[in-house]
Amino acid sequence: MRGIWWKLLTGLWMAATILAAYLKAGPAEGFPFPDGARIIFFHVPCAWFASLSYLLACGYGIAFLRTLGRQGWEIAQRWDLRTSVSMELGFLFAALTTVSGSIFSRLEWGAYWSWDPRQTSILVILLIFAAYLVLRGAVTDPETRARLSAVYALVAVVPGTFLIWVLPRIVYTLHGDANRAVIGGNIGNNYRTVLYAFALPAFIGLFTWMFQLRLRQEALVRRFHET
Repeated sequence: MRGIWWKLLTGLWMAATILAAYLKAGPAEGFPFPDGARIIFFHVPCAWFASLSYLLACGYGIAFLRTLGRQGWEIAQRWDLRTSVSMELGFLFAALTTVSGSIFSRLEWGAYWSWDPRQTSILVILLIFAAYLVLRGAVTDPETRARLSAVYALVAVVPGTFLIWVLPRIVYTLHGDANRAVIGGNIGNNYRTVLYAFALPAFIGLFTWMFQLRLRQEALVRRFHET
């Protein structure tokens, strides 16, 4: 039962997010389909945590390479596992961002896909995550796979950062500077409350829970192969 309280809280908070999205937020003014704006409570956190996965993988990749040189493979492989889990979750949240963004695009602009810079960016990011998973599956030696994966995570953060934070700010986008709308406070008070007080904490708990579950799964798999 140890540690189960925050998992129960995460489930309750996610349920509260869904209820608040429909009972508190209300239709958004200025949208062709005002009720459809509620999807930002799920689309935006998914995009945030896809970005967070990039940064975590980069940090864990650095920790792996440093530990490998100082303490050896046996100690360093725990950081390799965390790098891998970060990229796996990044792929998942990038896919959810792409799907939810396509739904929003259909409601707002009349087409699921319009090759908007933000849509193109998240697609490329999704492919970068996918390429990492393919790389890990193509190398059989564990230490070689871990080295290549760590270097890939470090290199991938450069185009990832450009696509997420730079490109949408230097070219025209249909989103109309969505970051300014969400972070800068150009959305209504009800939407800010639901996004920051409900959705964000719920997704923090969900991401942490999924991360821990994946680590535990890998530990069980390694223990099985060692017996």
